[in-house]
Amino acid sequence: MPPPSSPPSSAGSVPYVELHAHSAFSFLDGASTPEEMAEAAAAMGHEALALTDHDGLCGSLAFAHAARAAGVRPITGAEVTLADGSHLTLLAATERGYANLCRLITLAHAGTRPPPHRRAVPPALPREALSEPGRTEGLVCLAGCARHGHVPRLVRAGDRRGAEAALRALVADFGRDHVHVEIQLTRNRGDRALARDLERLAEAVGVPAVATGDPHAHTPEAALLQDAFVAIGHRLTLDGSEDVRRGNHHAVLRPPPETAALFADHPAAVAQTLRVAERLEFDLTRDLGYRFPDFVGSHPGQTAQDALTSLCVHQLGARYPNAARRAAARVRLDEELALIA
Repeated sequence: MPPPSSPPSSAGSVPYVELHAHSAFSFLDGASTPEEMAEAAAAMGHEALALTDHDGLCGSLAFAHAARAAGVRPITGAEVTLADGSHLTLLAATERGYANLCRLITLAHAGTRPPPHRRAVPPALPREALSEPGRTEGLVCLAGCARHGHVPRLVRAGDRRGAEAALRALVADFGRDHVHVEIQLTRNRGDRALARDLERLAEAVGVPAVATGDPHAHTPEAALLQDAFVAIGHRLTLDGSEDVRRGNHHAVLRPPPETAALFADHPAAVAQTLRVAERLEFDLTRDLGYRFPDFVGSHPGQTAQDALTSLCVHQLGARYPNAARRAAARVRLDEELALIA
């Protein structure tokens, strides 16, 4: 059964943690830079914030450093698109979880190279990738946003049996303690009924529901830019894109008490945001864990940079036999070697 509704004692005075937010690295959807999201979160009193851009982690490191500098604990995640077009929000709890998230995003992008003279293929993660042994270890799964989640879609369609089966499949892949039903109140028609139905579904399956705001901008003014991005992404005018954009400008980062008040009818889902945030210990500014391999030079005192430079210069003559082209290439090579150094 879902945990009790009272928040953990370590949560402090902040009543809500945003576990699903987008920056401008959700291309043609998010409107604010990672730094703007971090600074706005700090100004609003957020203790932690998850950046979950679409199908990528491009803004995660910049966000993590900006959030740390502003006094906000960064949470790393992504909203991945499955092959059927539905979305899952995945959050890294551990180093292993981050590695798995990177791998899943790589798999989602594996088929995106377009054939000649055709539009690019959007990222799509094969559903079966989630069932590979160990592939979901260290990840917390939110079962999909109100708009594009597979489980919410089935609930909206009245297919309670199908929704329950889809949710149980996620439990089988991630483990019962790592799956949450995401509920959102977007101030669109039917969203409150959907949230109630999703909460009942979560209780029936024995997993918690968790509230998310799904902000795509850090201010209401930036939400106007988000409208324009969505229209461009769908190749439509602003008037013609009303059905696909968030026209009520509700998808904006808000102070935690304001979001908690919005979910006043779902106190357990609000309290669960604090519990989930406590479990997400991975810190991209601290836990990346990369270590360059040891280097043994061919002669005393030779560094890895020396060896790389020697190898590249040696190959330059073979690759650029034309003297003029070789001279231009050497200028570029020196720039690249300086950047690597």
